[in-house]
Formats: sequence, structure tokens, C-alpha cells
Amino acid sequence: MTAAGLGAAAVLTGIAVGAKPAHAATAVSTRQRVVVIGGGIAGVATAWLLDGRHDVTLLEAAPSLGGHATSVPVDVDGHHVMVDIGAQFFGPYSHPIYNKLVTSVLQVPTVPNQLDNTVFQYGVPTPLMVSPSADRPITDLLQYLPALQAVAELMDRARDLEARRDWSTTVADLVEAMSVDETLKESFVYPYVASVNGATISQAKEFSARAALALAVRPLVNDKTEYVNARDGLQAVVSTLADECTSVTTRVNTRAVALLRSGDCYEITDSQGRVHLADQVVLALPPEPAAALVAQLPQAEPLFSAYSRFRYMPARIAIHRDPIYMPASPADWSSFNITRDGEYCEASISYARLRGDAPVYKSWVLHRREEPKQLLASMDFRHPLITPDFIQAQGQLQRRNGADGLWFAGSHVFDVDSQESALYSALTIAAELAPASANRLRLGTLPTSPATP
Repeated sequence: MTAAGLGAAAVLTGIAVGAKPAHAATAVSTRQRVVVIGGGIAGVATAWLLDGRHDVTLLEAAPSLGGHATSVPVDVDGHHVMVDIGAQFFGPYSHPIYNKLVTSVLQVPTVPNQLDNTVFQYGVPTPLMVSPSADRPITDLLQYLPALQAVAELMDRARDLEARRDWSTTVADLVEAMSVDETLKESFVYPYVASVNGATISQAKEFSARAALALAVRPLVNDKTEYVNARDGLQAVVSTLADECTSVTTRVNTRAVALLRSGDCYEITDSQGRVHLADQVVLALPPEPAAALVAQLPQAEPLFSAYSRFRYMPARIAIHRDPIYMPASPADWSSFNITRDGEYCEASISYARLRGDAPVYKSWVLHRREEPKQLLASMDFRHPLITPDFIQAQGQLQRRNGADGLWFAGSHVFDVDSQESALYSALTIAAELAPASANRLRLGTLPTSPATP
């Protein structure tokens, strides 16, 4: 794309488009066939942004759209609420573009959160830390002062990484440079960071420190965390986007099994045996299934190499009624409760304290000693290990974005694993393929996003 074209796209999107590959497609003015593979927020948002300008086919392997934005209905003792079993939190500072889409454009109702933390060792009644909150003034928590001071220093250092846009400093680098006691680092600081990302302590030490702490420090305003939830679950956001589309054909329970280049277009074969022709293809897939598709293309090695650098770890999240993973004393219960058990540091969210609605719990349970006794739902996920190499792989992928009509979308393509980074990836594609689409114009001038490279 020419420099003038890049400038025009930047004006239209209100975001930096980023470095373009040598053979990236120029802005598309004619109506084209676009196949979007993957129906998470990135894929659905891409389809929504291209709606009306191109003929879009959206393929999703699962029975429904949403990906990590999966919500389950819970009815407990007369309380009815949609609980997000996957992605959940967002706000104006951590997710500025996504927040604008949800609250201003789609007008999906939200509920505020009370976010406080308790960190404790499995089997030990006294917590390692309990954070202040509306009903817990700091004067009542002086016994936890060393841990609270460690968190304050950690957040200050995380702010500095954000300001310097430093992805290379690892969690181990950052924590070892802290002024706190060495024992506190091992017993509290590393477990605290690990729990934010669902990682083991060893895995957490490898993380890019900026990536590990981004979603903890970005929403902090005047020492208060500004996060909300979608009242009816994040799946409501995906459903609203899909329902608004007019030129998008959506096929669920349909996996893309083959991707071939045929002349000037692509042939995508799905699991039902249908062949879809496309002028542009968007891979809105996690790295592993995306790599399996690009491996079928000629000269695929650079892309396959980039995808192989994205490392993931397993996680299992459960929605349950019993407070099995809460601290020993109810007085120490927070909305976000972190249990350290050896290498494992898993969290349990109390919905009653977080949002004041259903008395249910959302817990990471892959490494727990006990299963919930009143299980309502569970789902397996793969969380990214966002190391400095992961960030370098993003750049490798971004430099090829749009080459030969092949595009990449998803929360892994930019920044950290969030709904904001997924939406940002969709917007970079729309900036080239449909910068003046009706839905893009509805978003208006966009706030600066932390997902900007």
C-alpha cells in the first residue's frame, strides 16, 4: 500500500495501521468474496465491519459463535444470570475500543464490578494478602502491609513498562529487581503474577512482564480498578454483532479443512464438503488450527514458522455453587481469590461479591486437589504463554498481513490476549478492505488502544 493509502486508512480508522508487508493488498473498492474462518469475537467483528461492502462467509467449527466469549445461564435460588465461563472483564482504559463498541454502538447493558483480592496458601487459614475494599479499610489490614506494598511496587513497575512499551523484560527480570524481601518474592509476588494469567510459577517467570501485568495495571485509575461485565454475558456482544449483519452467510458446525490457492482466488473446503471461493481469506483462528491451514499453501514456511512460536498452556474453568476454593474465613473472601498450592496458583471468582447477583463461583480448576461438589458447567481452554518470543512472533505475522489476500485476526495477533486485541485485529483488516463501511463509520473516531503496536 502507498504511504498516501496508509495515511488515509489511519485517518478513517483513528488507529495506527502498522507496518505492511511488501505485497499487501491495496484498499479494496470493488465488492469481493471474503471467507472468514473462525467465529470468535475477531471473526465475527471482521464480518460485521465488512458487512454491506463485501459478500462474507463466516465458518465456525463449534455449534455456536463466540469462541472464548462463552456464556452459560445460571439460575440459583431465584437468581438468574448469564455467567461468562471464558472472557469476562473489560473497561474504558484496558479495552477502550471494545468498550466503545459494546456500550456506545451496540448498547449492550453492563454491570459494574467490585474487584478486590485475597491470596492464600492451600491449607493455611491466614491469608498472604487481603486487599482493601469498600468494606475493608486499609487500617484493618495492616498485617498484610508488606504484601500490599509489594503489589504497589509491582504496579508501579508495570506502569513503567507500559510507558516504555517494553515487551522484552520478563517477569523474572522485573521481580528480581524489586526491593521487597526475597522470601516475599517467592511466597507471594510470583504466585500473584502467575494467578493473573492462569500459569504455574515457572511459566509465569518466562512471561513478558508487560504482558503478564497489562490487564491488571491498565484499568487502574486512582488506585481503583475500572472493569465492568456485560450484564447478559459477552456472548450477547457476539450475538448482537452477528444479528446486525446483512451480507454475511454464517455456517456453524462447519470446520475449514482445506485451503488452496487457485489462480487469483482461494478455495476453502469445509467439513461438509462444500467449496467456498474467496478473493480474500481471514484466518480468525488460534495459531495451531491456522498453522494447519497455511501449511497447505505454497511457500508457507514463513507463516508456519511464525505460528509455531505461539505457545499455549491448558486451563479448565468451572462454574459451581459451593465455595470450595474460598479462604477459610468468610471475612477474608474477596471477588478474586487466589490459592497457591506448590507451583500452581489458581483463582476463584465470587459472583456475589463481584457483581452482587447470583451466589455462584467461577474457578480455574485444572490443578485443584478437589473438584467442585455442585458443578454447573465447565470448559477447557488454552491460555497463551506471552513470552518475549510470543510478541516477536506477532510482528512476524503482522508483516505478512494481507499479502496475497490472506489476513490474520485474533487475540494473539496484537498485544495481550483480550477482546480488545481481537477487535483491533479486525479493525486493521477493515481499514484495508472496507474503511468506509457503515458499521466502521458507526464506531466513529476511535480512542487510542493499548493494542496498537
